[in-house]
Amino acid sequence: MKQDGFQRTVKLQRIEREIGDAPSIGHVDRVFGKERPKGMLRKRRRGASKHGNGDTKKQKLVIMTWSLVFAAVVVGIVIVLMALRLHSSSREKIAGMPTSESPGNDLQEDSRLGGTGSGKGEISEDDKRVVSRFPSPSKDVALSLVKRAMLIRDPSQVEESFRVGSATPAEVAGFLKDMAVTDGPIKGYDWRSSMDANGLLLDGVLVTTKIGDKQRNRLALLTPDDKGTWRVDFEAFARTVTPSWNEILSGGAGKGIVRILFVKDNYYNGPFGDESQWTCFRLGSPDLNDDILGYCPTHSPQAAALELILANAPSRSKRKSPVRAVLEIQRTKGAEARQFEITRVLAEDWVRSADPFDQ
Repeated sequence: MKQDGFQRTVKLQRIEREIGDAPSIGHVDRVFGKERPKGMLRKRRRGASKHGNGDTKKQKLVIMTWSLVFAAVVVGIVIVLMALRLHSSSREKIAGMPTSESPGNDLQEDSRLGGTGSGKGEISEDDKRVVSRFPSPSKDVALSLVKRAMLIRDPSQVEESFRVGSATPAEVAGFLKDMAVTDGPIKGYDWRSSMDANGLLLDGVLVTTKIGDKQRNRLALLTPDDKGTWRVDFEAFARTVTPSWNEILSGGAGKGIVRILFVKDNYYNGPFGDESQWTCFRLGSPDLNDDILGYCPTHSPQAAALELILANAPSRSKRKSPVRAVLEIQRTKGAEARQFEITRVLAEDWVRSADPFDQ
């Protein structure tokens, strides 16, 4: 072959061999790696792959780094959610019935009072109706009865629609008139179906009011009298407390009858410091700025009654949500300002019957 005017030749060297010698391809360098240390071979191979696979390793490193970052973010979110849930369960709140500017009330009334929220002692449409010698009112009839009762301003008409209890007809009429100022105008009615409490058949209608930007609720509990006439229990509707909360909290009253919501608690201090001797409950009300604590002897009828109320609450309410009850409480010497002894459990829910519940 000619190239650039020169002729190149390849001279082959013929190697003479004797019979039995191995074939030879002439003088060439040793095959790479032959008779070289294995360490040097591995080192060279690693060096060679370093340049060939560098980009791939960088991509893998980036992917691994972002995967770790994403996993850390997910774990952090889960931890925060769990912490929030534990905090809310330890201090369960029933929102929707604000009655003061203070944010310290942990047991305010549920905005649905037995809806899909967290209110305990709820009136659920899934609950079976109690067998009664009087038929329960239909949804439309119950709503009509409550709407008519809310319009009463004449004391002479009160007993047609209300079970007055310890109140007078004039006091009931005055309360209904003042409610437009204290709670705001009525914005709606929500039928809450039937429930059995204290051996009574009750039908509930939630009355929703609004004052400013705050929604408030009251529960109208209907129950039949001996003649089968369904009327609203005024004391339950007004959340009547005897004497007033101010007198009870100030220590001016030795005992008080209160309508509260309660959950189990575990704060033991002062004269109630021995948790083997006392059972603790957190008590709240939409009419209180802050919760109070109630204690009863662990093996007392009162402790058994409160445990029974919790056990009988609808299944959706057994998640440490508050339950309604009527209690008798009293101040104990040496107790903190908001510690009280529970001396009687008078009613399951807020409608009292002839017999105390703890009997």
